[in-house]
Amino acid sequence: MIHSRRLSSMALLGLLAACGPMNSNGLGADAAARVGAITGLRPAPTEPAPALPTAALAEGPGNVLMVTLLGRNAVAAMTRAGSNNGVETWRTAKGVTLSFRDGILVASRGLGGDLMGANVDGVLAAILRGTGTAQRRHAFLDSEDQIQTSDLTCTFTTEAPEVIAIATGTVEATKVTEVCESPVFVFTNQYWLSDTEIVQSRQAVSVSVGYIRVNIL
Repeated sequence: MIHSRRLSSMALLGLLAACGPMNSNGLGADAAARVGAITGLRPAPTEPAPALPTAALAEGPGNVLMVTLLGRNAVAAMTRAGSNNGVETWRTAKGVTLSFRDGILVASRGLGGDLMGANVDGVLAAILRGTGTAQRRHAFLDSEDQIQTSDLTCTFTTEAPEVIAIATGTVEATKVTEVCESPVFVFTNQYWLSDTEIVQSRQAVSVSVGYIRVNIL
């Protein structure tokens, strides 16, 4: 769950438009307990990983992202739409785009309640260390289409390795958890690393959109 700490702040950001309860998957145990105490919501069971699409795999390893929108039970294959100053943008057949810097989500378009932009300087280094802290700044549109920003402090921890499926088979990946908090909201991202490459991740988009799971095919 990406949980807003103050309901008034959620209204200001305009990020709760008709999407129902927010998905609480991916939240760390301590954060989930804190959020549950405030909202009464509890984490839903983790969804099984969807099957890898044969057509997408035909594009070749590294050329397709398989993205699962966890709060909406939607899965799509995304192909590269372009690159600009180190930011790679990927697009679905229906025109939804996600932009990443070094595998870290920095913008979305077409989902409703999108992440308009994010400064994630220092986040990749903290992921690779698997410990320490980093700062983020996220930008969203409010109900009057004005940009609102939120500064977050993020803490990183390394967890036990997990075996995950990638395009070329399976790999034992190091799992790193990132817990980000601001006066407005809190979320937890997770990254699976093979050496220094993020081969799978679970990342927050916004309060209304929830989390995406990203697999590189």
